[in-house]
Amino acid sequence: MKKTLSVVLTSAMALSMFSSVAFGKTSADFTDLKDLDAATKVKFDAMITAGIFDGVTETTFGLKDEMNRAQFAKVAALIMGLEVNKDLKTSTFTDVSVTDAANGYALPYIEALKTAGVTDGYAEGQYNPAGKVTKEQLATFLVRVLGQDEVAKGKTGTDTTVSGWAQGYVALALELKLLSNGTDGKFGGMTNATRDLLVTGAYEAKQQYVPAGKVSVTGAKATGVQQVTVSFNKPVDTAKAKVALKKGSVDVATTAKFADDKKSVVLTLTNVKVTEGSYTATLSGLDAAGVDKTTATFTAENEKVTKLSFVNAGEKVPQVKDLVIELKAENQYGQNASLNGSNYSVFGYTGATVTRNADTGSLEVKVDTSNKTTYPTEIGVLPLTVSMNQSAVSVSKTFKIGTEQLTSKVELGTVEYAAGKTALSAEGEKATIAITRYDQYGFKMVADAPTTTAPVITPNDMNILDKAVVDNKLVITVAAGKKVEKSGEYTVTYYDMGASATAKIALTAGSVPTKLEFGSYNGVVAEGDTNAKYIPIVAFDAAGKQLSAQDIVDNADSIKFAVSGATIATGSEVTNGIVKYGEHKGMLKLGAIEAKERGIVYLNMSIYNANVQTQAQLPLTVAAARTPESAVLSGSEPAKKALKDATTTMKVLVKDQYGETLDMVPDGYTVNVNVDGTSAAVTGVTAGNVTDLKAALNDKEITFTANTAGKTTLEVSIKKGAVEVSPVLKRTVEVISSTDLTYNAKALSDMFAIQTNDVAKEDFEDATTSKFAKTVEVAVTDKSGDTVAVPAAMKAVKTASSSDISIATVTPDGKVLGQRAGKATITAVVSKANGETQAFTYEVNVKADAPAVATLTANDNVVYSAIPVAEMINVKVVDNYGIEYKLAEIATYQNFLGVQYIISDVKVEGTGTGTATFNSSTGKIDIVGNVKEFVVKTISNNGKTTTTHVTKN
Repeated sequence: MKKTLSVVLTSAMALSMFSSVAFGKTSADFTDLKDLDAATKVKFDAMITAGIFDGVTETTFGLKDEMNRAQFAKVAALIMGLEVNKDLKTSTFTDVSVTDAANGYALPYIEALKTAGVTDGYAEGQYNPAGKVTKEQLATFLVRVLGQDEVAKGKTGTDTTVSGWAQGYVALALELKLLSNGTDGKFGGMTNATRDLLVTGAYEAKQQYVPAGKVSVTGAKATGVQQVTVSFNKPVDTAKAKVALKKGSVDVATTAKFADDKKSVVLTLTNVKVTEGSYTATLSGLDAAGVDKTTATFTAENEKVTKLSFVNAGEKVPQVKDLVIELKAENQYGQNASLNGSNYSVFGYTGATVTRNADTGSLEVKVDTSNKTTYPTEIGVLPLTVSMNQSAVSVSKTFKIGTEQLTSKVELGTVEYAAGKTALSAEGEKATIAITRYDQYGFKMVADAPTTTAPVITPNDMNILDKAVVDNKLVITVAAGKKVEKSGEYTVTYYDMGASATAKIALTAGSVPTKLEFGSYNGVVAEGDTNAKYIPIVAFDAAGKQLSAQDIVDNADSIKFAVSGATIATGSEVTNGIVKYGEHKGMLKLGAIEAKERGIVYLNMSIYNANVQTQAQLPLTVAAARTPESAVLSGSEPAKKALKDATTTMKVLVKDQYGETLDMVPDGYTVNVNVDGTSAAVTGVTAGNVTDLKAALNDKEITFTANTAGKTTLEVSIKKGAVEVSPVLKRTVEVISSTDLTYNAKALSDMFAIQTNDVAKEDFEDATTSKFAKTVEVAVTDKSGDTVAVPAAMKAVKTASSSDISIATVTPDGKVLGQRAGKATITAVVSKANGETQAFTYEVNVKADAPAVATLTANDNVVYSAIPVAEMINVKVVDNYGIEYKLAEIATYQNFLGVQYIISDVKVEGTGTGTATFNSSTGKIDIVGNVKEFVVKTISNNGKTTTTHVTKN
């Protein structure tokens, strides 16, 4: 006996039930579905209206009825969108007959399944139409609908209520939330499935199903007066997909919003309405190989009014001047019609006209019922008829005249905050709430009536908010000099002649610290330190969100510090010891360390006010005074050997006992620079004792220029008194005369083929200036393998040639430029130190891949005065060919790199104004006014970014 109903074909399943035409019935037509929750009702309605499920009677769905295999065949065939020949009268299965009163209807569906290869029956030659469908068979069907057959086969399970063959299918069905376990935690796989399980399970499968095949546009239609909806047969990549609209051959400007399921898009016409004529929607932007039908055409009609109705359902109108009577005009889309008032006529009130309220979309007729002679109370009447010109659409009503207007109802509209805001959080921020008042007959009040009570905000101690009524709007403002220090939602109550209405105002203390902590300080606090120490401050708001450095600066006045064993820095760059600008923004700046070795620098930080009480402490143990401990090489080694006139360089750093760079030499110590030998001139450093290490030695480029044969040694020694503190740093350069040297070609990395790019090539095809060109180079060593520095002339290229100039060209001095994709060999003749020449070959791989930003770097922090800021930011790009570009070069190659500069967070000293803008024509940052700080974000066209914090000193 077969264990499952069928082997389901996953490649052709379209789940077309959800795009079928509605058949009329819904869950509301069945008495046993009336208690379904809203979410489940949506699923049942989708299945019923698509014709997948019928009721067992006209009024009963059969929610818990067990489904037999005949019923299941019909549902399966419809779900899969199989072609069903309803005229079939004979079956290939011996137990399926059209004369079967109970199950004969299923014959064509069973045959459709067999024809599609979905099932070969239950037993030899039999289908067993009356047999039941188990829950594990249902799980298997749904999993295979999603094309997850192989995934299910790879899973296991241990549910004893599930057959061994079905364990993987059930496990995956549960994982995908297609079905669920019973209240006992078991699946009950061998029990029969009920109709409700198939409905909900199939619906859940639909949500996850992505049909195979190509994307096609399945239809387009007008769904609003300025709206067109375009549908697809499957989800599309909304990051790439573009849908354009044309009327005839004329482009129609639209904005697009894709549905959450990505299977449709709403196009909103930006400048015009949908009018009579033929429209075409066209899909583009997707990979052509994955797209089938790209267009859909539909015929639209002009907007027309289909229904007119009075908005107010009451029978009376008040006695009042300029009473506005509202009407609703619906168009064929069920929207408020956009036709203006001149398209309508009014009868029953002489001189009345119709206007359209652009804000509400309603039609308005203004009348004057204040004349008590013409409109006596309770006796007079006001007959009104409004009709659509040149149309049979109209509405009539005869109103009785009531008394004068009295406020009986008040409504407050939606709370509106400043753009991008959802709450009040800072001084001066406002929230506005529209006030709408209605009279005793339900009409909007014509004239402003005085309020009997001022607006009330609870709790009553919210004195940081100002309240006022301006232009029929309630305006709530954070008062001058006030801060929102506590988040919450507060009730605003508005009163008018006994009527009242409330609204909720949200306050967010988003930028106010309610909890303080000292961050981790990993530096060393040493006795006698005078250089600044920056202690991180960590602050959180009432919601637990960590505040930014700027937030901390903005609240610096409310943060108090008590420090012993050190001084707190003062000056214009700090507020209450907190740094206002630069890379240390938001940190506490300590000055001189006063505590002695093994003493404690004790920091206490606190906020105490009515809403916030928080404090934090940080003890820092003072280490021994800093002393020089070692001199180390910074960067690469200088060459050990050099020929006359060649140069090689090095850099040195002096470190203290804590591994930090030492700026000054303390008393009792000496740092001595000594040059031994004259075969090479040494520049960039002065021999003798150095006291100011930062100015005279640390990280300064020291150059050896070879002169005469011999050795020259640079020594950096550290002594305490007469005793050497550490081994002397020595670097020796030997000037040699021997020209018996070995030359080796350095490999050339991949190159860009400029002839394959669309960008104008004339700007880049001069190899002498093009960044895309690479130079052939040689490495020089002696017999012992030591690198030898030689003058440029002794490794210069004299001539060079290419094996295929269509792939790569080369200048006589060895600059290679890729032309088109391929491989070529470059042969270069190089001058050698011994006066001879030698030929070298270089293999070149030229690629068509356009240059793109591989790495983008810039300085994290920059302090400027009068120096051009842009150069100091030190933006560097390295592309996918290993070529480095700096500021001016980045601008030249902008079409490839797409680098942009975004300046934000401009801070101005004092109360003045100032701006900082990037000047694309000069490549500089133009600064106007007393700008103290700003942030430069550099971004490439492929998403690489850097951020630089710029501060004025």
